Formats: sequence, C-alpha cells, structure tokens
Amino acid sequence: MSYNQPPHYNFGQPEQPQQPQSVPPSYSSQPPPQPPMETGYVPQQTSPVQGYPGAPQPTYGTQVLPTPPPVPRRSPLIPILAVAMVISLAGAVLSLALWLRSSGDLDDAESKLTDRDDEIAQLQEDVEAAQAEADENATLAADAESMRACLDDLKAYYAAPIGSDEEATAEAALQESCQTWVF
Repeated sequence: MSYNQPPHYNFGQPEQPQQPQSVPPSYSSQPPPQPPMETGYVPQQTSPVQGYPGAPQPTYGTQVLPTPPPVPRRSPLIPILAVAMVISLAGAVLSLALWLRSSGDLDDAESKLTDRDDEIAQLQEDVEAAQAEADENATLAADAESMRACLDDLKAYYAAPIGSDEEATAEAALQESCQTWVF
C-alpha cells in the first residue's frame, strides 16, 4: 500500500527548486509554521487531492495531508476458519483420548492373555503330573489286587481239608496268584 505523494508547489522562484520535506507531515489540528511568502501569490495545487468522500479539505497553508490508510475489512472466511479450527482441535483431543484409552485396553488385554497362557501352561503341567500319578496309582492298585487275590487263595488253601480235592484246587490257584509274591 502506498500513499500519494504531496504535490510540489512553485513559489515563483525557479532558481531554487523546492527540497522535499525531511520531517513527516504532522496530523495535529494546529497549522504548521508557514515560510515567508510574497504578498499577492496564492499557491496552486498541481494535482487534485485524493481522499475518501466527504473528507474535510485542509484550509491552511500549502501542505495537503495524506489520507489515512483504509481500515482493512475482516473477511467473512475468518470466523468460519476459526470455528473449523476449534472443531478440528476438539476432534484431535478426542482422538488422542480414545487412542490412549484403546492403547491402555490393548495393553490390559495383552497382559490378561499372557496371564491366561501362563495359567493354561501350568494347568497342562498339572494334568500331566496327575496323569503320571494316576498311572502309578493304577500300577499300585493292580499290585494290591494281585496281593489280595494271593491272600484270598492262601486263605482258601488253609481252609480246605487236608488231602481233599478242594485243597488241590486251592493249591493250584495259590501257585498261579502268588507266583510274583511268594514263589
């Protein structure tokens, strides 16, 4: 943005060209000090003053005040962009919160899964140990039944009368059932 240059005036002395002002124009209501002028000369404006309509024209001296810069209008897009930015920020915060929550839930689920895997492995070891113990107990139970059969046959042998067929049958059963225990 640029301002219009103040017009240069001719004061009737062509030998000395007017020097540009080194001090910016003042915007006060008091007129600046006037250089001495010859009587009878009225300064002429070389270009029309450009300003906003209805602006008061200066009535003092030969200096024309530049028009103030126009106030920039706010675009109607700014409130829309501000609302969009607020909504986007809220969405980002909500997404972050949900992501952190799901991340924490995922970590919890992974730790629960690991704990369950450990429990399953421990239970499998316990089942294998129980199966081995059951097999050992089955062997012991078979031995106990074999011993019980031997004792029953021994009892039947001693309960049978001497020299009878019952004694011979009991002796044959005794040799068969007590083979691992006695003989």
